[in-house]
Amino acid sequence: MNFVNSNGIFTFAARKKGCFALGDTSPLFYYLWMISTKQISSLLEAGLKDTDIFLVETEVRKGNYIRIYIDSPGGVTIEECTKVSRIIESGLDRTIEDFELEVSSPGLNTPLKVLPQYLKNIGKEVEVIKNDGVKLSGKMIRADNQGIMLEVMKDAPGTKEETDIYSTRNEYISFSDIKSTRVQIIF
Repeated sequence: MNFVNSNGIFTFAARKKGCFALGDTSPLFYYLWMISTKQISSLLEAGLKDTDIFLVETEVRKGNYIRIYIDSPGGVTIEECTKVSRIIESGLDRTIEDFELEVSSPGLNTPLKVLPQYLKNIGKEVEVIKNDGVKLSGKMIRADNQGIMLEVMKDAPGTKEETDIYSTRNEYISFSDIKSTRVQIIF
């Protein structure tokens, strides 16, 4: 009798002469192994090396359902999605690894996840929610490997009359302090 343990590994529940004991991994399982995000990332790293397309996120769900989010400085075209799909399909063997594949760009209101997305959006208005719950909105003026610099509005010292006077200040926020960053859509 076979079953799947909490780690998703097929094991045998009964021991017969010449069979595996309870908890042993089936050799057949190695051929049925779920596709990993690392495997997908490796394929894309090699296939996208000489392009400006970058990987934002890879998800592999139960049943080898693969969802890939890509982006580029100029946005993503259908042709670029097709190219990424072909890279994945040429790197996996459907006879061994049956899978379903979806390739797209992240949505307009999807939080930024990787540094190239931050770099792409320099000069745009963003909303940052910090890990402590504090929300900051402002223009992103810089991004580096450690965090981002926002130009945020602050009340100017003095009295408040009918016309408030505002000034700006720059605030550096470390990526380790950021819960999410979203580009603000302004019409």
